[in-house]
Amino acid sequence: MTVAQQFFIFLCATTMTFNCKADYQLPEPTDVTYRWDDQFQVTVSWSWKKPDNLPKNCTVKYAVSRYELPQSVEPLPRSLVNHFTVKYFTEDEHSDHWNISIQAVLDPVCSHWKESRPVIKTIKTSKRRTELVTDFRCSLESHRTKCFWKPVNESVKLNISYRTSEEHDKIRACDGSTSHEKDVCYLNVNNLNFGIYVLVETETGHNTLKPKFVIPLPKMNIAEDKGYLDLTWEDRGPAVGNCGLNYSVCITECNKVRTLHTKEPPLKILYNKNCQYKFQYSVQTDPYCIPLSSDLSEVITHGENRSPDEMLTVIAIVVPIILSVSVILSCYCFQRNREIFCPRIPDPSTIFKEMMMTGNRDSKSIPGDLYKAEPESTEHIILVSENTIPQEIS
Repeated sequence: MTVAQQFFIFLCATTMTFNCKADYQLPEPTDVTYRWDDQFQVTVSWSWKKPDNLPKNCTVKYAVSRYELPQSVEPLPRSLVNHFTVKYFTEDEHSDHWNISIQAVLDPVCSHWKESRPVIKTIKTSKRRTELVTDFRCSLESHRTKCFWKPVNESVKLNISYRTSEEHDKIRACDGSTSHEKDVCYLNVNNLNFGIYVLVETETGHNTLKPKFVIPLPKMNIAEDKGYLDLTWEDRGPAVGNCGLNYSVCITECNKVRTLHTKEPPLKILYNKNCQYKFQYSVQTDPYCIPLSSDLSEVITHGENRSPDEMLTVIAIVVPIILSVSVILSCYCFQRNREIFCPRIPDPSTIFKEMMMTGNRDSKSIPGDLYKAEPESTEHIILVSENTIPQEIS
């Protein structure tokens, strides 16, 4: 055998050995099954046989991924065990089924072995997903939790049940309202130490969801105080325990919008009486507590928009009207009572005429003897008669 032949045989053997080592692949998992522990939790398990020629120093793990949608892949942490348990909520994924991928992998990479081919399994819920409720929310009360929702179909009877995320907790029915409140029920939970899972179902379909927790919106009061508006809020109730609250207020002042925040009411703002104010507010827990918030309030209005010159305009119009009316009334009253304010002055000629006539009557009434007894007088007597010119008699 020549040297060239020996080299060729060695090269082929080396290539075949490399290809053989590179083609080692882990076997894929088998017998993939799943079991619903309850309506919120499913356990998936499988089998896997270890190859006889796998080196002892190679560590095999299982890579599991969830495929809720074709474009959505959620890898789960790699595990040494051949099963896993996962929570599933139809309202989070908007579906009643999803696919999982299970694959045996080497972690870390070992020798010339590579991971197995993935095995796909479809997981289905016990009932088909049906749109039954919207806007399912809850708020803490003193000894329980109040939940409320909007039904999609008012005529369909809904069964509401729940459980917490505490391990081994059981599903129980949501207590109905004793005050005949519509679309309301109560959970026997008075804290948020564990998550809450809610099941809404009918005979043919169901929803599973995690409710949104909200703070009951406290009532806001507005008071005027020496050129300021004081914004205060009524008792916040037991919904947040010892957590502090942050108040966010959106204020529209003469069509100018701004947002203010406070932790310690009252909130004082400078008051312009010529502006209309519009308020909308919400409440949130502080960053050191479980994040909760209230709904946004309805718009609250205070005052009205007025022009700064409006008062001067009112004065310029109203004052002349008042003065005119006053003058007219004064003239009317004076006219009716002019005999009092301006008494009538008699005619002087009439007064003089009456005096003369009174004097003539007095002279005729004197006896004749009195005239004889008197000495002669050089004085002239002037006789005045009505409608005649006075004449002098000697």
